[in-house]
Amino acid sequence: MLDTDLEGLGPKEAAEYVLAFITTLKQTEKALDAAQEDTNVWTRRVSFAQGKGDAGLGAQATARLSDAMAKQSKLETELADLRAKVSVLKEKLTRIRMAGVKLVDADLLLAQLQMAAGKKDDLAHTMKQEEAGAALDELKKKMRGQN
Repeated sequence: MLDTDLEGLGPKEAAEYVLAFITTLKQTEKALDAAQEDTNVWTRRVSFAQGKGDAGLGAQATARLSDAMAKQSKLETELADLRAKVSVLKEKLTRIRMAGVKLVDADLLLAQLQMAAGKKDDLAHTMKQEEAGAALDELKKKMRGQN
Protein backbone atom coordinates (compact mmCIF):
# COMPACT_ATOMS: atom_id res chain seq x y z
CA MET A 1 0.00 0.00 0.00
CA LEU A 2 1.31 3.44 -0.90
CA ASP A 3 1.48 6.13 1.78
CA THR A 4 -0.95 8.23 -0.23
CA ASP A 5 -3.54 5.47 -0.78
CA LEU A 6 -6.79 6.26 1.04
CA GLU A 7 -8.79 3.59 -0.79
CA GLY A 8 -11.34 1.91 1.44
CA LEU A 9 -11.17 4.50 4.21
CA GLY A 10 -14.21 6.48 5.28
CA PRO A 11 -14.05 10.25 5.66
CA LYS A 12 -13.26 10.07 9.39
CA GLU A 13 -10.51 7.46 9.06
CA ALA A 14 -9.02 9.25 6.06
CA ALA A 15 -8.99 12.55 7.98
CA GLU A 16 -7.19 10.89 10.90
CA TYR A 17 -4.63 9.36 8.52
CA VAL A 18 -4.00 12.73 6.83
CA LEU A 19 -3.75 14.41 10.24
CA ALA A 20 -1.04 11.93 11.24
CA PHE A 21 0.95 12.89 8.13
CA ILE A 22 0.47 16.59 8.83
CA THR A 23 1.66 16.04 12.41
CA THR A 24 4.76 14.25 11.11
CA LEU A 25 5.32 17.10 8.66
CA LYS A 26 5.20 19.68 11.47
CA GLN A 27 7.56 17.60 13.62
CA THR A 28 9.97 17.29 10.70
CA GLU A 29 9.84 21.05 10.14
CA LYS A 30 10.78 21.59 13.81
CA ALA A 31 13.56 19.02 13.58
CA LEU A 32 14.87 20.75 10.46
CA ASP A 33 14.88 24.10 12.26
CA ALA A 34 16.89 22.51 15.08
CA ALA A 35 19.28 20.90 12.57
CA GLN A 36 19.79 24.24 10.83
CA GLU A 37 20.57 25.85 14.16
CA ASP A 38 22.97 23.02 14.97
CA THR A 39 24.69 23.55 11.61
CA ASN A 40 24.99 27.27 12.36
CA VAL A 41 26.45 26.57 15.81
CA TRP A 42 29.08 24.17 14.44
CA THR A 43 29.93 26.55 11.61
CA ARG A 44 30.67 29.25 14.20
CA ARG A 45 32.66 26.77 16.29
CA VAL A 46 34.77 25.72 13.30
CA SER A 47 35.51 29.39 12.62
CA PHE A 48 36.33 29.93 16.30
CA ALA A 49 38.68 26.92 16.41
CA GLN A 50 40.42 28.04 13.20
CA GLY A 51 40.74 31.56 14.59
CA LYS A 52 42.45 30.19 17.72
CA GLY A 53 44.76 28.11 15.55
CA ASP A 54 43.83 24.86 17.33
CA ALA A 55 43.98 22.24 14.58
CA GLY A 56 42.76 19.37 16.78
CA LEU A 57 39.73 21.29 18.02
CA GLY A 58 39.09 22.55 14.47
CA ALA A 59 39.11 18.99 13.09
CA GLN A 60 36.65 17.81 15.73
CA ALA A 61 34.38 20.80 15.11
CA THR A 62 34.56 20.20 11.35
CA ALA A 63 33.54 16.56 11.87
CA ARG A 64 30.54 17.65 13.95
CA LEU A 65 29.67 20.28 11.33
CA SER A 66 29.72 17.58 8.66
CA ASP A 67 27.34 15.42 10.75
CA ALA A 68 25.02 18.38 11.34
CA MET A 69 24.97 19.22 7.63
CA ALA A 70 24.22 15.58 6.73
CA LYS A 71 21.34 15.52 9.22
CA GLN A 72 20.01 18.81 7.86
CA SER A 73 20.20 17.54 4.28
CA LYS A 74 18.38 14.32 5.23
CA LEU A 75 15.62 16.29 6.97
CA GLU A 76 15.25 18.64 3.99
CA THR A 77 14.73 15.63 1.72
CA GLU A 78 12.21 14.09 4.14
CA LEU A 79 10.39 17.39 4.43
CA ALA A 80 10.07 17.77 0.66
CA ASP A 81 8.74 14.21 0.41
CA LEU A 82 6.25 14.78 3.25
CA ARG A 83 5.02 18.04 1.74
CA ALA A 84 4.33 16.30 -1.57
CA LYS A 85 2.52 13.44 0.17
CA VAL A 86 0.44 15.77 2.36
CA SER A 87 -0.59 17.74 -0.70
CA VAL A 88 -1.78 14.57 -2.45
CA LEU A 89 -3.49 13.31 0.71
CA LYS A 90 -5.36 16.58 1.25
CA GLU A 91 -6.63 16.45 -2.33
CA LYS A 92 -7.77 12.84 -1.92
CA LEU A 93 -9.40 13.64 1.41
CA THR A 94 -11.35 16.46 -0.21
CA ARG A 95 -12.60 14.04 -2.87
CA ILE A 96 -13.59 11.48 -0.22
CA ARG A 97 -15.52 14.12 1.72
CA MET A 98 -17.26 15.35 -1.43
CA ALA A 99 -18.20 11.80 -2.43
CA GLY A 100 -20.06 11.42 0.86
CA VAL A 101 -22.25 14.42 0.02
CA LYS A 102 -23.54 13.29 -3.36
CA LEU A 103 -26.71 14.91 -4.58
CA VAL A 104 -29.63 12.75 -5.72
CA ASP A 105 -30.10 12.67 -9.47
CA ALA A 106 -33.91 12.43 -9.79
CA ASP A 107 -33.89 11.41 -13.47
CA LEU A 108 -31.37 8.65 -12.83
CA LEU A 109 -33.34 7.46 -9.83
CA LEU A 110 -36.57 7.38 -11.88
CA ALA A 111 -34.86 5.44 -14.68
CA GLN A 112 -33.49 2.92 -12.17
CA LEU A 113 -36.92 2.54 -10.56
CA GLN A 114 -38.57 2.00 -13.94
CA MET A 115 -35.97 -0.62 -14.81
CA ALA A 116 -36.55 -2.40 -11.51
CA ALA A 117 -40.36 -2.20 -11.57
CA GLY A 118 -40.83 -2.51 -15.30
CA LYS A 119 -42.84 -0.29 -17.62
CA LYS A 120 -46.38 0.69 -16.70
CA ASP A 121 -48.92 -1.44 -18.57
CA ASP A 122 -51.36 1.21 -19.87
CA LEU A 123 -53.71 -1.34 -21.48
CA ALA A 124 -54.11 -3.32 -18.25
CA HIS A 125 -54.77 -0.11 -16.35
CA THR A 126 -57.41 1.01 -18.88
CA MET A 127 -59.04 -2.44 -18.84
CA LYS A 128 -59.25 -2.42 -15.04
CA GLN A 129 -60.94 0.99 -15.13
CA GLU A 130 -63.43 -0.20 -17.75
CA GLU A 131 -64.14 -3.40 -15.80
CA ALA A 132 -64.68 -1.40 -12.61
CA GLY A 133 -66.98 0.99 -14.50
CA ALA A 134 -68.96 -1.94 -15.91
CA ALA A 135 -69.27 -3.56 -12.48
CA LEU A 136 -70.48 -0.23 -11.09
CA ASP A 137 -73.08 0.07 -13.84
CA GLU A 138 -74.30 -3.49 -13.09
CA LEU A 139 -74.58 -2.65 -9.42
CA LYS A 140 -76.53 0.54 -10.22
CA LYS A 141 -78.99 -1.46 -12.40
CA LYS A 142 -79.54 -3.95 -9.61
CA MET A 143 -80.07 -1.16 -7.11
CA ARG A 144 -82.65 0.53 -9.39
CA GLY A 145 -84.45 -2.77 -9.90
CA GLN A 146 -84.89 -3.28 -6.16
CA ASN A 147 -86.36 0.17 -5.57
